[in-house]
Amino acid sequence: MTPSIRTSLLALTCLACLGVAPGGIRARSQQEEGRPPQDRVLSMFMQAKLDHSKDVLEGLTIGDFEQIVRGAEALRQLAENELWRVNPDITYTRYTEEFIRLTEALEEEGREKNIDGATLNYVNLTINCVNCHKFVRDRRVTFREPETLRR
Repeated sequence: MTPSIRTSLLALTCLACLGVAPGGIRARSQQEEGRPPQDRVLSMFMQAKLDHSKDVLEGLTIGDFEQIVRGAEALRQLAENELWRVNPDITYTRYTEEFIRLTEALEEEGREKNIDGATLNYVNLTINCVNCHKFVRDRRVTFREPETLRR
């Protein structure tokens, strides 16, 4: 296999994993069309959070401290948006407070050009996100009416 074919296959594989292979964007938008408007807005909001997280990760990997700070600031601003408040539960509120604290620490480490500190805060931020999303998924089940849980 020639290097250019190998590179093309690798690029297509990466795009497919990201869901942007030919037809992937159209398929995702078709899935969104059937959802209620508030779910589509929340989905777009969560996609923005993911995009800003990727910006921070890219900044960490290439040592671009300005990109780290911009991404962390954007994440913090999302957490301060009313769309973020999807659950009044105290546990969810604590995850949000921790998220904001970690984005602020990430911004500070970026400004100080401390790659190790920024990386540690990014890892902790990621753990916080995964745990919060797990909590929200688990809570959605308990919010259902008992009849819907029967088989």
